[in-house]
Amino acid sequence: MKATRYTRLFYDEKVLTWSERLLTLQGLWPENGNDFRFFFYTVYVTVFISLELVGLAQNFHDLDKTLRNVTLSLPSILILLKAIMFRWQMHLVLPILEIVRRDISDGLYRTNNERERIVWYNMAATMFTTSSAMSLFFVPTLFYSKPILDCVLSSYNNCTLPYELPARVNHVYYVTDARATGADSLLVTLTFYLCGQLSILGNRLKNINLTAGKYHYEMRLLLDRHAELLGLAMILKKAFSILMFVQTLGLICSLCVVAFQLLTTSENGQDLNTVHFVLYSCAVVLLAFCYCFLGECLIEESSAIDLACYFTNWYELPAKEARFVSFCIARARKPSYLTAGQFYVFSLETFGVIIKASMAYLSVLRTVT
Repeated sequence: MKATRYTRLFYDEKVLTWSERLLTLQGLWPENGNDFRFFFYTVYVTVFISLELVGLAQNFHDLDKTLRNVTLSLPSILILLKAIMFRWQMHLVLPILEIVRRDISDGLYRTNNERERIVWYNMAATMFTTSSAMSLFFVPTLFYSKPILDCVLSSYNNCTLPYELPARVNHVYYVTDARATGADSLLVTLTFYLCGQLSILGNRLKNINLTAGKYHYEMRLLLDRHAELLGLAMILKKAFSILMFVQTLGLICSLCVVAFQLLTTSENGQDLNTVHFVLYSCAVVLLAFCYCFLGECLIEESSAIDLACYFTNWYELPAKEARFVSFCIARARKPSYLTAGQFYVFSLETFGVIIKASMAYLSVLRTVT
């Protein structure tokens, strides 16, 4: 009963609900773009980044404050760049949204077995989007309230601690790199949707009716569906490739800088700051793992179509009918994947590359300083 209740809580049958709400606030929903909201959003973030960069220039002589400011400003810069890039490429997502809405109206699954295959992907997408949206509001609120909490928890009855503005106080704000923009949420939602549909397609191929007349008709439908899903994967890769390249560079730089700060504070015995840096580092590593895991799921599900075709009783079919199976296998031999800048393929192997690159830059930074 508990598992069923949790499934209903996180399972979004409409798939796009949370991503649409988050992107609409920024004026970036592809089906209903709002230039005024987008302009207001970009101006607001630009002003905030400008204040952060002013603080960076004022404290450039102090390495510790400089690194703290970089840690604060880098996520904001990434969010602004990704929003602008998505605004530039969001028209590419319209065909995917049209097909998703068509599938929703027709039914995302036919049997309980197919529902079990798709429910996990929809739950994961919903949980990622909702947690991202909550962090966008909760973490900044916690950041602004930190000086007040420090005063309340102070051991002195007459507290006179100053209330410093966010551009100068970086402690609690470190964890905000775990948040995501609406474009990230849409990428996760559409990719998990695509993985779920590929999984359902593989299940239908395994259980296809081998009766001569019915097989020809059903196999043609499944082949057309496979070609359609592969086309969606190509559009997804093209629409988010540059955005994910910026995100990957940001993750590498963030992890490098925070690891350096963690080493510095631990050597100086600053236990409270060490805890903040550990939380931030874990958040960055987890975010990098999420993107790589997302790409790995797409690779695995698109490759599984090959085995799904192979494990059918194709040897019982006439040679003319068996050609359909060979067509599907040939297409599945080249799996779909997500890329960063058309050359950085997201997979669990790429996760190791990101960590290694961050540690390499960390070594260089320690040598220079």
